[in-house]
Amino acid sequence: MCNCFVAYHTTVVPAEVQPSSCANMFGMSQPDDLANLANLANVAIERVTDVDIDVDRLWSLISTPDGWKSWLVDDADVAITPAAKGTAIDDGVERTVQVDSVIAGRSVGFWWDRDDPASASYVQLDVVGLPDGRSQLHITERFVGATASATMSCTAGVSWEVRIISLWLMAVQSSVMA
Repeated sequence: MCNCFVAYHTTVVPAEVQPSSCANMFGMSQPDDLANLANLANVAIERVTDVDIDVDRLWSLISTPDGWKSWLVDDADVAITPAAKGTAIDDGVERTVQVDSVIAGRSVGFWWDRDDPASASYVQLDVVGLPDGRSQLHITERFVGATASATMSCTAGVSWEVRIISLWLMAVQSSVMA
């Protein structure tokens, strides 16, 4: 199995697909017909992380543009309300964002593109309260159609790891300042 998938705990559907770089470097198997990869099931990145902040604080970090700017993106110009459209700057790249769903206190779902409309993916952020007063964030990003590749999933998986570290640092800063 390619280290990218092991080290970053990326869930890829179908799981047997490896980035071509892994196959070339490590002699791993690839499906015989990579041309049909886009027609296979969605490719997804899934993360679950415990955060040392309460549910209300975590909710404010996923449900407001200022919250997004603190951990998710460099800048956000979008209302986090259903059907809202806007932009976000992520690692220097402007993304188009369209909020799909918001369940107050629980989840935000949105579409965004990487650098062109054909690269759109769907992100779902779910907040879960833990018994000890901390919270848990469930993150799922699904790549569909032509964007559904294991290589893209692996690259985006690294970006989610960086975002999660930023979220943890926010939690540490919040607890130190309290």
